[in-house]
Amino acid sequence: MKNILYVSMGVLSVFLGWILLSLLYPPAIIPPLIRVFSAFVDIIGDERFISDLGSTLLRVWVSFFFSLIIGVALGLLAGVLFPVSETLHPIMIMSESAPPMAWLVIAILLFGMGHGPSFLVGLSAAVPIFYFNTVIAVKGLDTTLIEMASSFNVSKKRIFRSIYVPGILMSVIGASSSSLSVIWRVVIMAEAFTTARGLGPQLWGSYLYSESEVVYGYILIIVFLGFSLEYGLIKPSARFIKRKLRVDIDAA
Repeated sequence: MKNILYVSMGVLSVFLGWILLSLLYPPAIIPPLIRVFSAFVDIIGDERFISDLGSTLLRVWVSFFFSLIIGVALGLLAGVLFPVSETLHPIMIMSESAPPMAWLVIAILLFGMGHGPSFLVGLSAAVPIFYFNTVIAVKGLDTTLIEMASSFNVSKKRIFRSIYVPGILMSVIGASSSSLSVIWRVVIMAEAFTTARGLGPQLWGSYLYSESEVVYGYILIIVFLGFSLEYGLIKPSARFIKRKLRVDIDAA
């Protein structure tokens, strides 16, 4: 209950700040909230909205899925094999350090316009997050427990399932929250310049036509959907997995 109260206070403070700014700046820069909400309703009611939303969500989820698979797989290898860790570390640092716009330019040169640039920008932003979280989790596992299991001839498959997976699971869940948030932002940024369908192109087009209330309407939708992904999917999944792990441990 307290969490809901704190979230509500945060949202309310944003709205109050908006009202104050709308009194200080002209409507072309900060339109009144009523105009923004009107544009918000018009956007959702547009027959193209579902198609744009579906295009963006497809790019986000494909980027997230492949980032999860690649980042966790490489993180497991790097956590176990020192040469792999030393080889991949500078690559991941470079990927993490380069701004999304730099990756977008490279992606456009490689793939041209279309879905490709959005996917590559999403991967470049999220794979390092999954990778570093997984490496830290693997290196934090109890090596004595792993050695003991090996000495009793426990199969590698069972060691992986019973020790490695529970050991890295919560780190992967934590990385999922950060990665999805980052992918959500960079994919919308990338698609604004490389595709005709999606929330990004509609946001950018509204800016070019100086429709400030529509711009903020799209921003409101993007923020609302980001909240929904975080509080409607990631956090409930994390709580479910935590409960599941506790039940499994108690049963054991």
